[in-house]
Amino acid sequence: MAHPDATMNDMALPEEMVGRPTNILIVDDDLGSLMMAEEALDEAGFNVLQAENGLEATEVGEASAPDMIIMDVIMPKMNGFDACQHIRNTDWGRHVPILMVTGLEDIDSIHRAYEVGATDFLTKPINFFVLPHRVKYMLRSADTADRLRESQRLLDHAQRIAQLGHWEWNLSNKATLWSRSCSTLIPVPERSRRGAIEVLKPLINPEDRAEVVHQFDSALKEAKPFKAEFRTIELEGQEKVIRLQAEPQCGPQGECVSILGTVQDITERHNIQRQIHNLAYYDHVTGLPNRTMLHDRLNQALNRGKRYNQMFAVLFLDLDRFKMVNDTLGHDAGDELLSQVSARLEASIRKTDELLGPINEKDSAEEHTIARLGGDEFVVLLSQIDEAADAARAAKRIADRIAEPYTIKGSAVNISTTIGISVYPNDAMDSDTLLKNADIAMYHAKKRGRNLYQFFSEEIQEKAQERFSLEQNLRLAIKNHDFHLVYQPKIDAQTGLVKGVEALVRWDDPKHGTILPSEFISLAEETELIIPLGEWIIGEACRQAKLWHDMGFEHMHVAVNCSSIQLTKADIPGLIVSVLEETKLTPECLEIELTESLLLDDAERGIAILESLQATGISTSIDDFGTGFSSMSYLRRLPVSKLKIDRSFVNEIGNNKSDEAIVSAMLTLASHLNLEVVAEGVETDGQMNFLVEHGCDELQGYHISKPLEADDFVEWANNWNTQKKQRRDVA
Repeated sequence: MAHPDATMNDMALPEEMVGRPTNILIVDDDLGSLMMAEEALDEAGFNVLQAENGLEATEVGEASAPDMIIMDVIMPKMNGFDACQHIRNTDWGRHVPILMVTGLEDIDSIHRAYEVGATDFLTKPINFFVLPHRVKYMLRSADTADRLRESQRLLDHAQRIAQLGHWEWNLSNKATLWSRSCSTLIPVPERSRRGAIEVLKPLINPEDRAEVVHQFDSALKEAKPFKAEFRTIELEGQEKVIRLQAEPQCGPQGECVSILGTVQDITERHNIQRQIHNLAYYDHVTGLPNRTMLHDRLNQALNRGKRYNQMFAVLFLDLDRFKMVNDTLGHDAGDELLSQVSARLEASIRKTDELLGPINEKDSAEEHTIARLGGDEFVVLLSQIDEAADAARAAKRIADRIAEPYTIKGSAVNISTTIGISVYPNDAMDSDTLLKNADIAMYHAKKRGRNLYQFFSEEIQEKAQERFSLEQNLRLAIKNHDFHLVYQPKIDAQTGLVKGVEALVRWDDPKHGTILPSEFISLAEETELIIPLGEWIIGEACRQAKLWHDMGFEHMHVAVNCSSIQLTKADIPGLIVSVLEETKLTPECLEIELTESLLLDDAERGIAILESLQATGISTSIDDFGTGFSSMSYLRRLPVSKLKIDRSFVNEIGNNKSDEAIVSAMLTLASHLNLEVVAEGVETDGQMNFLVEHGCDELQGYHISKPLEADDFVEWANNWNTQKKQRRDVA
């Protein structure tokens, strides 16, 4: 059959059909019609498949998945209507374009063709010259439909990933259309004859409902876009957080005719934001507000105080002996203790509310705040007080509650708290200074003892400023080596000859002159500046001792005081080994004096430290013996060489029989434990004679000599030994 129109070949096929055969299935029991249609389509470049009835069409279609079907209505075995319906129920034929061919001219047949899924219909007689054009147009339309379906699929997929859905509310007919993804987020129908807000309203948490309704009402009246976030009621056991965005569409007069919008499930994002907020503003151990949140609350209290001329107080708490719990029972136990303390603080503050009365009605939403700053430090903000005494009563209640016993991991634990108090507006007008002043007051209270509270004052401020200046000067002095050592001689109690010295540090301050250890050692320990200072002292003492050895004092030893801070936080054994190697001083000539405080918090750890010191070959002694550690069971295990009787006992020899008995007992105990004894603070002949008679090994004190400069010591020692030898020779 000749081609009637050369332009037919120029009609474009869909892209995916270019370069491959386009299969057209023709279904007709009329052989003539079948052949005519095949010839027309074949000349147009289509690949034609044939079937003689509906049943055969389903079989051929299943095997070849044609791009289009042209099917007669009246056929044996299975008519075109039934075949079309069957094909539409298959995966391969759900969207394939079907052109129904009918000689029936009644409208009912046309309606039925569309009802069973026909794409289009064609009446007989067929114009076979036009048929290829009709086919190409239908293929192009089918391609467009396929692309729309794919676009919808991708949109649905993208919205599902984003947990997003869209909707449209037509105000003229009150109908609302919801995308499929909407129904996966919240239970809404795809089509509703009700307005969007009427569908959403019962799903919104009652606490958020009024605000969302107000947003919709405003959008309808003012035709303005809006955004809203709301919590849902529990859906399948879970409360969701939904973000709603909407944009009104306006008519010619600016009136709102419809609203387009989206809903998005932001529950996960909301939960993450809440976690981030909690991490930023709350302590993860106790759940209390942290420093950042405290500053926010303080600023609120300041604004309220200025506006209403209202007093408030800041209580700065530090737990006493918390470190011992942490070190002994472990950090988990420490965290548990902090949690229990926070619970008691909250209970105490509730009781405080009863004492102080309700918060000012002008700002009733504001409450007292408890915050953890870190470590064992807490702050209580009493957001309204009538007088400073209110803060004192609250501090007393808190201290009493904190001091009650705890049970941690089956162990009874006892701690207390020291509290510093600053009051607005008396003590400061800004949050940082209020906190600083409360901290200063707390520190001053700790100096007075523990389990106390202290109000800030100008006198305390001056002392704190002095301490701060002293600390800065001490840091500079350590950097510049503004120190030197003096040496107080120790003699053999039996022979009277010089046996050794104790190295004592002096601070050579350019402005204030020589500063004694009593004025700066405690500060050095608190700030851990004692570590670098102590390293210098040990090194300098060993270098000087080696010089004396080279001058003929071969067996003289040097004793150096060592803080428990140094022993627990620095590698003193390693330092000693290094210094001894550098100075060539024999280990036996170095003695480390340490206080009983090393053994108070953790005796086992103290013993381990002493053993590591002893392993270096040096000797060790317990300084100030009798003033702190009292366990005889540990004393017999201590790897020490000497005990040093505290001067407070020596001073009373000759005046107090009880102290004499104590000293005598100490000497007897040391003898049985094979320990040498040094008595410090010997000031009189009577004290010296008593100690010698009771078997003391070494004596030290002003009765023998005051601390001497290194250059003066050599001359003094030679004179002393000469005199003692002469007296012994005369005797």
